[in-house]
Amino acid sequence: MAKEYIEKVFAKFEDHLYLPNNNRIIFSGKFGIGKSYFLNEFFKDEKYENEYFPIFLNPVNYSVSNNQDIFELIKFDILFQILDKNIVDFDNFDFPAGNLVYQYFSNKFLNDFISNVDLLGETIIEEQLPKSYSILKSLGKLISKVSEVSKGDFDKFKKEIEANPDLKIIKDFFEKEEIKIGSIYENNAVTQLIYQLIKKIESKTKKKAVLIIDDLDRIDPEHIFRILNIFSAHDRENENKFGFEKIVLVCDIKNIESIYHHFYGKETDFFGYINKFYSLEVYNYSNNDYVIWFEENFKADYFKKGKFEFLRYIFSQGIYQNFISARQIFNSDFSKQAIVKTLNSYSKENFNITYNNQFLISSNTFQESYLFIKTLIKYFGNTKNLINCIDTIDSHSLLNYSDVIARLYFFIGLKNANNKENDIFITPYNFNIKYNSNEFSIEEVEGTRILLKEMFDDILTQYKEIVII
Repeated sequence: MAKEYIEKVFAKFEDHLYLPNNNRIIFSGKFGIGKSYFLNEFFKDEKYENEYFPIFLNPVNYSVSNNQDIFELIKFDILFQILDKNIVDFDNFDFPAGNLVYQYFSNKFLNDFISNVDLLGETIIEEQLPKSYSILKSLGKLISKVSEVSKGDFDKFKKEIEANPDLKIIKDFFEKEEIKIGSIYENNAVTQLIYQLIKKIESKTKKKAVLIIDDLDRIDPEHIFRILNIFSAHDRENENKFGFEKIVLVCDIKNIESIYHHFYGKETDFFGYINKFYSLEVYNYSNNDYVIWFEENFKADYFKKGKFEFLRYIFSQGIYQNFISARQIFNSDFSKQAIVKTLNSYSKENFNITYNNQFLISSNTFQESYLFIKTLIKYFGNTKNLINCIDTIDSHSLLNYSDVIARLYFFIGLKNANNKENDIFITPYNFNIKYNSNEFSIEEVEGTRILLKEMFDDILTQYKEIVII
C-alpha cells in the first residue's frame, strides 16, 4: 500500500495513544490479522521511534508451569531487554540506599536472574544470542554497582524508620505487601530496580517508555488474569506498573471474554471486570481501515466491470478477509498506480513459453490472462491465499465481472477466444458464456451452484503447468 495510506492507519492509532489519560490500552484484533506486525512497524516508524521507547514481551514463549508466577518472569524479561538495549550507564547509576535493594541483591539477584532467564523461552534467548556479550557486560556492571550500596547506609535507614512508631506501622504494612511475591501491590527490589531503570531511560532518551505484552489470549487463563490484575493496580501516584508511560495489552478481546466466561461462569459480568484494565476504550484493530483507504485510492468506474475493476474488488476482499496480510500490505505498494504499473510491466515482457511440450509464442491470446493471474498471485502472496479468498466471496458478486471471468475460463486448456457473434459456451462450472458485441456475458444454470472456486483451482493448475523460456 502506498506509504501515505499506511501513515493514515498509523495516525488513527496515534490519535488513540494521544487521548488524555489513556495510559493503559487493550489493542484488540482477530488472531493472525497482523497486530504484532503493525505494532512493530508503528514503533519502528521514524516519527514514533523518536517519541517512544518500546519494550515488547511475548509471554507465550515462556516456559512457565501453572503453579509458577508468570509475573516474576515478566519482570526478568523486562530487565533482560533493558540490559540488551545497552542504554543505561551503570557506572553513573545511583541506587537509593534506603529501598531495601542491598539486602535483596546481595543475596539473591544473580541466582534469580540466571534461573528466570532460563525460563524466558528459547525464542527470546536465541534472538538475543548475537548480543549476549553486551548483555553480560551490562549485567556485570549492574551487580558491581549494587555491591557498592553500603551496608551502613541500609542499617541507618532502617533504624530511622524503626525509631518512629508511626512510620514503623506504615512500613510494616507496605513491606509485607510490597515484598510479598504474588501481591498485586508487590514492589520488591527487582520491581523498584526496573522502575528506576525506566525513569533513567526516559530521562536519557527523552522518550516515553511503552510496554507491549503480545498474544495475551494465547497463554494459560490463570496467567492471563494474573497479568490483568497486576497491571490494573497502580504503583504510585496513579503511575503504571514499573513507571511505564503506557502499557499495551495485545489480544482478541472476544477471546478474552470467552476464556473469562469459561473460567468464571457464563453469568459473570465480563464488562464490569475488563473495563478497569483499559483507561478509555478498547482499540479495535482490523483490516477495514486498509480497505477504506485502498478503495479511496483505487478509484474505479462502477459502470465498468473490466479487469481493473475486478482487481479493485478482489484485493478489497482479500484485505478485508485477511488473505492479504498486514506484512504484505506494508511491503507491497497497493496503490492503483503501482498495481496498474505491475500489470503493464508484465505485459511488456518478451517471453516465450512451452505447454505440453508445445512451443507457444508470446502473441497467443492467453497471454493477457496469464499476466493477469501473475499479478493476482503477486499481491496475494501465493495461490493458496487467492483460492481461499475466492471461496469466501459470493459467486454472484464475481459474476458481475463476466468478461474477466469468461476470459479466465478460456485460459484453461488455452482455449481459442476468437469467437463469433452469439456463440454460447457450456462450462463444467454450472454457468454458460455468451459472446455478443465483442463482450462476454454469463448465464447461470438454473437450480445449480456456481463452481467458481473449482474453476480458479483449474486456472491456477493451468498457470503452474506453463513454463516460461
